[in-house]
Amino acid sequence: MNDHSAYQTAELAEVYDAIYAGREDTRFWQAMALATAARPILELGCGTGRVLLSLARAGHEITGVDLSEHMLDVCRAKLRREPPAVRERVRLLAADMTSFELGRRFAAITIPFASFQHLLTAEQQLACLERCRAHLLPHGALVLDLPNPSPAPLSAVQEQLDARATAVELVDWTAGRRIRWWATVTDSRPSLQRYAFEVTYEVIGADGTVRRLNETLVLRYVFRYELEHLLVRAGFRITALYGDYDCSPFGDASPAMIFVAEPVDDRAGGDSACA
Repeated sequence: MNDHSAYQTAELAEVYDAIYAGREDTRFWQAMALATAARPILELGCGTGRVLLSLARAGHEITGVDLSEHMLDVCRAKLRREPPAVRERVRLLAADMTSFELGRRFAAITIPFASFQHLLTAEQQLACLERCRAHLLPHGALVLDLPNPSPAPLSAVQEQLDARATAVELVDWTAGRRIRWWATVTDSRPSLQRYAFEVTYEVIGADGTVRRLNETLVLRYVFRYELEHLLVRAGFRITALYGDYDCSPFGDASPAMIFVAEPVDDRAGGDSACA
């Protein structure tokens, strides 16, 4: 993975979990999981288990891999509060998505919520895809989602981040705390398709005290045909490309690129989540 492992402290992992708990992509991943016919699933970049736990509760056996032990600790804490049947379906491992070896294969491998962007070179991206290929069962499916990048200059990226800098208040977060957060682009390397941004979180206590946390992230954006070529080089064929979690066709205005791919030497890959 990249040299910077995101969410390096327990506090940052906890804040991440609070902010993104309400993302509305879980229905898509649940629909995808139904296509595996209750066979095992591997999620790369599982983080705090936002997607993973929803699938385990629905009856799926799932292994989660993440590079951040702090994120996994949050997931483990939530898992301990689940019924025994759910806990038995989950396996969590700290590993790099470019070099993992689990000794088993899966019906589906998922990389949700743009985790693939943490891979900063084509070599790292190919290594990840090749590891996915090696861990898929015959007729298995790889499903990953990424933002649909704009070819506009970096100023447009900053404008998008500025628009998201509106306060996010989680009134019911533990002990009445709220979180206000925003992001600022701090570096851009267009020739490498990378940019760095600093995310600032202000945790507002019930008594009005404010504690500030900062996290710097470096991401690489990927374009549609670039990823198609990477998938082909890694031994996949693309079976579906969606533009959003409602399975709408990919187009110019699509906010996302959601790829479903199968190994090329399989006659039929995993069923589409939107079939």
